[in-house]
Amino acid sequence: MVNRNQRAFVWMLTILLSLLSLVACSRSESVPSPSASPPSVSEGTPDSAEEWLIKGRAAALKMNKYGFQLQMKQELDGGEKGGSTRVEIDMQGRAERNPLKLDQTIKSVIDGEKSTLRAVVVPDAYYMYLPEYEEWSKLSKDVAAENVATLSDYQVNPEQALASVQKLGESLKAERDGKVVTVRYEGVGPEASAFLTELSKSTLGISVEQTEIVKSIEVLKLKVIVTLDAEQYWPLSYRIESDMNIELEPGVKSTVNQTLAGTYSKHNVTAAITVPKEAQAALDPDELGKELGLE
Repeated sequence: MVNRNQRAFVWMLTILLSLLSLVACSRSESVPSPSASPPSVSEGTPDSAEEWLIKGRAAALKMNKYGFQLQMKQELDGGEKGGSTRVEIDMQGRAERNPLKLDQTIKSVIDGEKSTLRAVVVPDAYYMYLPEYEEWSKLSKDVAAENVATLSDYQVNPEQALASVQKLGESLKAERDGKVVTVRYEGVGPEASAFLTELSKSTLGISVEQTEIVKSIEVLKLKVIVTLDAEQYWPLSYRIESDMNIELEPGVKSTVNQTLAGTYSKHNVTAAITVPKEAQAALDPDELGKELGLE
């Protein structure tokens, strides 16, 4: 029989899995293989923001492992219904690619309620640890695959994240200061609407089928800042600030203020990701299912 603490543990896992999806940016490309061809660009120092971003994408393709931090702050005004919701998420971790491995700690605050989760992802396995319960859990292969699919481009596919920024087009500006290049965008034109609409599908949990919600998005502000290493072209940081009106319910307009920001560090020199011994001892739900004849 499942005791009270175990039920609470499972409930907390369900909530925190939802948080993982909350900041997930739908990936239109899979994690690249080592043989993936980088975007083409002419030799020499880039002149335009687009050229810098192309160089950055090519360099990001060669990022086999790195440290990262991702933060999101979001405030949703309830509009005519009143009330508001405030979400703060802080992810810090390391990523390896080919094959994909991830070790990250996620701290979240939702309307004052705090929680912490550590997730370790390796090929064919997904482990989670909740400090409150001092217990590791292992996801089934099906659930693990679903959660890996929701990982953000900003976590595990930085070249695709840069490609999204590149679509902002001619309004992008680039400025070099020593060893750092800053690419900026600020505006509310059609390109801003397309960019923010795609981002909001993930950060607000809007499904592809909810077309009316997507159509209701009205951009009030979009500011994007990306920094690159001027010599190695590695992506270093990003910051996306946005304000928008949206109808999450028909006829009820709400305002969303959102900031998504993060950094990349220790490009190709981070420590190897391994599964803690305590996690390896976690109950395997697939094996349990076989024992109980559920498969």
